[in-house]
Amino acid sequence: MSSVKLLSILQKKFKLESFRPGQLEAITELLTKKRLLCIQPTGHGKSLLYQLPSVLLPGITIVISPLLALMRDQIQQLNNRFDIPAGTINSDQSEEENFAVQQCASQEKLKILFIAPEKLDRLDYRDFLSQLPVSMIVIDEAHCISTWGHDFRPSYRQIMNFVNLVQARTSELIVLALTATANKKTEQDIQEQLSTDHGELIIQRQSMERANINLSVVNATGVVDKLVKLIALINQLSGSGLIYCATRENTEIVAGFLKTCECSVAAYHAGMSPDKKLQLQQDFIDNNYQVIAATNALGMGIDKQDLRYIIHFDTPGSITAYYQEIGRCGRDGSAAHAILLFDPNDERVQQYFIDAAQPTLTDFEKIQSAIKNAQIPPSFTEIKVITGLHPTRVNIVLVELVEQGFVKKSQVARKQVFTSLNAQREIDLLRFSRQSEVRKNELREMRLYAKNIDTCAMSLLRQALGDVNVPDCYNCFVCKRQLWNILSEKNDILKVKHWLEKRAPSINLARVNSGIDGIALMDGKLHLPNFIEFMKTRKRIIEQIPE
Repeated sequence: MSSVKLLSILQKKFKLESFRPGQLEAITELLTKKRLLCIQPTGHGKSLLYQLPSVLLPGITIVISPLLALMRDQIQQLNNRFDIPAGTINSDQSEEENFAVQQCASQEKLKILFIAPEKLDRLDYRDFLSQLPVSMIVIDEAHCISTWGHDFRPSYRQIMNFVNLVQARTSELIVLALTATANKKTEQDIQEQLSTDHGELIIQRQSMERANINLSVVNATGVVDKLVKLIALINQLSGSGLIYCATRENTEIVAGFLKTCECSVAAYHAGMSPDKKLQLQQDFIDNNYQVIAATNALGMGIDKQDLRYIIHFDTPGSITAYYQEIGRCGRDGSAAHAILLFDPNDERVQQYFIDAAQPTLTDFEKIQSAIKNAQIPPSFTEIKVITGLHPTRVNIVLVELVEQGFVKKSQVARKQVFTSLNAQREIDLLRFSRQSEVRKNELREMRLYAKNIDTCAMSLLRQALGDVNVPDCYNCFVCKRQLWNILSEKNDILKVKHWLEKRAPSINLARVNSGIDGIALMDGKLHLPNFIEFMKTRKRIIEQIPE
């Protein structure tokens, strides 16, 4: 396909005058070599790399992405703006909605179909998708394939099985892998996995420079100090912004406090219903809120070009995650700020996340026993009930047991069940110990970034992400030798303390009964005076109860 023809399609179909740097070369390589890994910063137009080819190719393009926000935004643009029929299958939709999309795909009424990687764990969805006339498979957030990546996901290991199934039916299958965060080790791992007899994966890497983003670190100690400094920062910043928090509770604390400061703000996290999350996202894009306090559930797919700042209320677990999240601001090319409120104690939360993500040998033994001792092959839900383990932990272990040949997954009627294969060998947990070490190293790198006062902050991020020979940015707080002017007045500190003591966090009961919000009178994690008094009283009462 000539560059003139590709430019013509870009202008007529997508109403764009010219390609961004690297886009034309990437599309040409993809259509010629069939397999491409594109590593480029968030906001540089990776979506076009599959949107434009989908117009040229017969059949359907399947985009595998964990980012529900990206799916919503892309589908709206594809259908309404570019007249490219698109749909999605994901857990935020009902079975009826997903079935309707399947019908459209079967009838070849869609050109692009977005699916969550978890859907490939289900044999019925995998078999359905593999029978479609697929011309191209797109793997978004491709670093999730690699155990050397910062955000490895077990469900991504099913992608290669799916690719091979489709490849067996379609020799001309095109595979595109996309990510904004892959260091050299992760890049090599992705290349090894996606290169096959049908061709080697070609790699196109672009600079991770974001010249318009001013990086800053503000030291803080504890929730009170963070809230005081947060409102001081927001009062000095203009436009809309995102405040990233490590936990759902902190999104509620941040949003609740900022409301008392007359800030137009809302909290956003995975505990909310799909409809509420969708509405909040749209309201934010429409500037109905100045600020959103969110966990990383507000995925990287959100496309708000005029975000002027990102503030991290909690220190993230890795430089790659941090870079990805700050990439949400300044997508229009104008000046933007990325500010980290750094409290060394935040590391304990991230360490907990690392430890909690690792299944133990006991977890494997529990699940193997549940499958082996069941009278009939159990389903995922039945295994979860028998073992009492968290659904995510059950899924991680089952994926590994199936891959290592200890368990077989099959479809009985409309239910997916698991049977033991009685393999006489030990489970290999190397993958998990490796991933734990990767995440610990990432956390150490993040700490070094936060404590750095001598080296260009942007160059530290870029080098961690694989850029070489990186010059200073002359825009970060280190290069400029410029810090935020924040004074923590005694009255401000007392105001925050008083609000926290009186705060009654909301508990969402939607999944329990009527869906009406209730009130939690005590907040244990903050160890406030009313909670401590409650625990003392409770202890005295308990001690009076006879055995």
